[in-house]
Amino acid sequence: MLSKSMQITEPVTMLTDYALGAASLYFGGSLLRVVNFRNRLTVRLWVIGFITGAVAAFVGGTYHGFSLELGASALRALWNITIYSIGASGAFMVSGVLASSIRRDDESRAWLLGGIMLTLAGFAVQLTGFRSHQDFNHNDAYHMIQIAGLYLFFRGARLLEDRLTV
Repeated sequence: MLSKSMQITEPVTMLTDYALGAASLYFGGSLLRVVNFRNRLTVRLWVIGFITGAVAAFVGGTYHGFSLELGASALRALWNITIYSIGASGAFMVSGVLASSIRRDDESRAWLLGGIMLTLAGFAVQLTGFRSHQDFNHNDAYHMIQIAGLYLFFRGARLLEDRLTV
């Protein structure tokens, strides 16, 4: 249970994680509006990918924000949920691409490759241990970069069509 004088451990990391989660939910919800008979499977896989990404971000933000308030087993559980949700998110997004009829000349390809490049750039920044300010670190920079990456993924996913249409 959280105490009355609760201390947030990493407030900026928690907030940027929550912003990443909110962006992921927004992109997933927005994709639902473009579902039609030509992209049913592809878009649904991307929506699930965005939702599991949001779970990862919200749970990860809670882990970073309340690590001093929670016990070791609770922290381990939160971190495991975060890591597994990140993996599931990526798997669903890749599945959405594999289920699509994407070709070299598709407009969606440039958006998706841009999302991959930004994700890799954010990952590289995260690995540096970068710290711009006492309260802004490599995790926070990654979260902000990844929000832009999710936007690019969203733009690409909107244009995809299922490989097999009924």
